[in-house]
Amino acid sequence: MNQSVTHRSRPPRPLRTTRSFALLALIAAAALVGAACGNSDSSGDGSTTTAASAPKTSALDQTNVPVDQPGVTPTEIRVGGVASVTNPLGGKYGDTFVGAKAYFDKINSEGGIYGRQLQLIAERDDKIANNKAEVEALLTQDNVFAILPIATLLFGGADAAAASGTPTFGWTINPEWEGTAEQPKANLFGQAGSFLCLGCVQPQVPWAAKEAGATTAGILAYAVPQSSQCADGWEKSFQEYTDAGVNVGFKDSSLSYGTTDFSVQVSKMKDAGVDFIITCIDNTGVVNLAKELKKQGVDATQFLPNAYDQELLDEFGDLFEGSVATVSFIPLEVEDKPQGMQDYLEWIEKAGATPNENSVVGWLNAALLVEGLRQAGPEFTQQKVIDAINADVNWTADGFLSGVDWTLAHSEREPISCTSIVKVESSKFVPQIGPDGKPFVCFDTTTKSLDLVTQ
Repeated sequence: MNQSVTHRSRPPRPLRTTRSFALLALIAAAALVGAACGNSDSSGDGSTTTAASAPKTSALDQTNVPVDQPGVTPTEIRVGGVASVTNPLGGKYGDTFVGAKAYFDKINSEGGIYGRQLQLIAERDDKIANNKAEVEALLTQDNVFAILPIATLLFGGADAAAASGTPTFGWTINPEWEGTAEQPKANLFGQAGSFLCLGCVQPQVPWAAKEAGATTAGILAYAVPQSSQCADGWEKSFQEYTDAGVNVGFKDSSLSYGTTDFSVQVSKMKDAGVDFIITCIDNTGVVNLAKELKKQGVDATQFLPNAYDQELLDEFGDLFEGSVATVSFIPLEVEDKPQGMQDYLEWIEKAGATPNENSVVGWLNAALLVEGLRQAGPEFTQQKVIDAINADVNWTADGFLSGVDWTLAHSEREPISCTSIVKVESSKFVPQIGPDGKPFVCFDTTTKSLDLVTQ
């Protein structure tokens, strides 16, 4: 592969790889929200950073002084979250609660912070259609210090959360997380940044196609705006990054949501010589497509937009040999695990849970809240936590992330972008290592070149 080295005054920042997840979530929501119903359920019961506001400390401060803030008592800091636990996709959104609680267990075992224990007192299920009501209930009924985590198919409560000034942390799979330079939604924090850049041309898929030795791409999408826009974006990406040497030979954005028959599309892709396939559809559709590809004897690499899940490979791994996916954090399969990942795996095991992307998101959300508290100091407030996080130019969660610059990450696409790419080999995810020996591939998005830059 071609490589070039660049030197910047700031460290590289992570590519917003959640774009595909956001679109797929919205596809499902658009098709299903009308059928969603039911009353809501509520149950109550340090990371590595280079912050501009204060130096990193070796241990959490236990200075306990009176704090007059929502959700704060002399002994506790109370937070609550919302997830689409009940959903027709079989999505493990509720596991974000597991990850958040695992991180809190770690911190609480060390004495908490400022003499207080961190408590997740509300785990609300929005059942897809009730997000706004559930978010508002966290603010008015549960009186939380922070909203954490949010992992939902729709984020209708985003404006209420932003307007409240409450620190809010979640999985950036919805465009509502994204702000503008004029209105950055400065209190909304995704697990690896809050700017999705849904319409941006992006380099990672053309690069993956080039690495796979592909010459002709096929793109499939549903006939709903979120899915078809996703397809348009990938087509533009191949047109922009011509050094991939890959042409789009087939594109179909007219699929009905929930279709199971891909025989016509696969036949046409076979005739067009397609050897790399990108989809903007859900995992059920991806599996059915893979079965049809195998049936018709089409040897094509698939880019999997929403499939970083070992349980999926345990069941269907033979269908996806050689396929690739992107991950917004260091893959769990890396041999040299950073401290943040070691801690996550230890405490997820103590929780009796299986590691997965959703619980990683909850863990990262909780870690960012704690870092904000750490930097805010013993006389912390919601606003001090928000300001402290937004002064951080390289948050890595003890090496779990390539680095988030929160001075940009609410409303601006970052120029140096890194992502993790995994490849399916023998029904396992295998991290692809970059030129610097790290599990990231980094691009200078101010150019239209797929040459990698070194982190």
